[in-house]
Amino acid sequence: MDNAIITISRESDFLDFKNLLKSSNLPSEDLNMQRDLLVAYVEDGQMVGTGGLEIYGSYGLLRSLSVKLGTRGKALGTAITTYLIEEARRRDIKGIYLLTETARGFFQRKGFVDVTRDQVPMELHASSEFSVTCPKTAAVMKLDIV
Repeated sequence: MDNAIITISRESDFLDFKNLLKSSNLPSEDLNMQRDLLVAYVEDGQMVGTGGLEIYGSYGLLRSLSVKLGTRGKALGTAITTYLIEEARRRDIKGIYLLTETARGFFQRKGFVDVTRDQVPMELHASSEFSVTCPKTAAVMKLDIV
């Protein structure tokens, strides 16, 4: 089987997606397969990477980026991030925001810049990532889509 990024649309894939997030100590309880754009990197028939984009009006919230232990170092996180940025561009999203406690340097290399929580559009403050899930100490970053 080819390696590919797939959109999560089946309940069994959604369960695998959530389990991979849990193994990376990332939250998954608030994800919604119908509402959120959830994608997975599949390698030799096995899900080895995840990523998500929640859309709030003209803005996106990048979240749930993970790569399975043992498959890291092959630029899978970069492939997933690039895919989600391109999808945001296709959907005419103005900017993508994210919160991270551990991957600030990774996202800086992808063009994201630090911003304060006050600079985040109000639509995103309603997300569980901003309101409940991520601590106030998490780095907040933004990528303008041009």
